[in-house]
Amino acid sequence: MNSPHVVFYRSMNLGHAGSPDRATLEGALSAAGARGVKSFQTNGTVLFDADDPLGVVAEAAKTLESAAGYTEPALVRGLDLLVDVLAGDPFDGHEDSRTYRKTFTFFDGGRSVELKLPWTNSKDDVDIVELREGLALSLIRKEKSNAGSPTAEIERMFGVPATTRTLGTIERLVKAAGRG
Repeated sequence: MNSPHVVFYRSMNLGHAGSPDRATLEGALSAAGARGVKSFQTNGTVLFDADDPLGVVAEAAKTLESAAGYTEPALVRGLDLLVDVLAGDPFDGHEDSRTYRKTFTFFDGGRSVELKLPWTNSKDDVDIVELREGLALSLIRKEKSNAGSPTAEIERMFGVPATTRTLGTIERLVKAAGRG
């Protein structure tokens, strides 16, 4: 039996212009061979099972483009990775009174980057506290109405598309999958 997977779509907002609605998103993945498809929240986070998760997401992309004009990248991760990261309590000892959100930023490939962790950007509003292959764990701060953007930092550093979810989203996702 395969472990469940999660696809994190970049810049998706279900039902808005340029994004599919929930039925179209779930239907595209199911038609491409995914099983147990469950769209989670409205931000393009979907739990599913498949023999070929990357192939399913690539096939579903054709339907999402033709049905909704959606062409942004989709980043696939095994649910086990998220469970493992959460079990390690990666943000412990890094947050302070200025912390606005704890985040998971997903990306594939890109330039090789060496960072001394924790790393803080020049605006002092993003701290990357852990970096794994294809995953950056960050703390963001918010001054007035401007919050730090780990997505922008990862895209700038690695030169590839990225998408970010909050710790709360990941925790709720894992719980919804019966693993939290």
